[in-house]
Amino acid sequence: MVVMAPRTLLLLLSGALALTDTRAGSHSMRYFSAAVSRPGRGEPRFIAVGYVDDTQFVRLDSDAASPRMEPRAPWVEQEGPEYWEEETRNIKAHAHTDRVNLRTLRSYYNQSQADPPNSHVTHHPVFDYEATLRLTWQRESEDQTHNVELVGTRPAGDGTFQKWASVVVPSGEEQRFTCYVQHQGLPEPLMLRWKQSFQPTIPIMGIIAGLVVFTAVVTEAVVTFVLWRKKSSGKEGVTTGV
Repeated sequence: MVVMAPRTLLLLLSGALALTDTRAGSHSMRYFSAAVSRPGRGEPRFIAVGYVDDTQFVRLDSDAASPRMEPRAPWVEQEGPEYWEEETRNIKAHAHTDRVNLRTLRSYYNQSQADPPNSHVTHHPVFDYEATLRLTWQRESEDQTHNVELVGTRPAGDGTFQKWASVVVPSGEEQRFTCYVQHQGLPEPLMLRWKQSFQPTIPIMGIIAGLVVFTAVVTEAVVTFVLWRKKSSGKEGVTTGV
């Protein structure tokens, strides 16, 4: 999984100060400029303003239709074209310097391209279910191997798995058979017996005998025990699936 951090906008500020003395007292003329980065590799925005004392008298914005130094006070509007051309030329040279400095600053923060991705690694242990789950049918405490059908472990597609074992039981001997489930997630083997159905008129009927949930590391294993009655070759018996 890749996580992108929010992009950081960088701001570079600079200023210049000039002091003059007149008969009326001291005055100051100050210039301020700012270069602001944009997302991606777009050209930074550059803004410059000039102040005499506390009054703004000139301004330039690189996002204007025709970027140039413009008057912001009535008394400076009387200056001729040569003055404005020189002011614009000087401030654009300063803008170039600010943009170079801003690119250098962005390289320090690795902002020239996309932010470096943060990677997270997640692992899911795989468990050997075949080796840890065992189903055994017993008749009066004796293991049964005859007429026993085993089906290997099958994933259920939802992070669980099922394993089946079936045996043919003669009618009337259902209570003599026991299914044992062994798994390392159980403190002791699980013993299951068939329960008598209360609807004998239905030829095929499923009876859920039990549901066991195993937890192994971070994986869940589910074993479902199903019993049903059927007629085969004129003889009634019980086939038990686990």
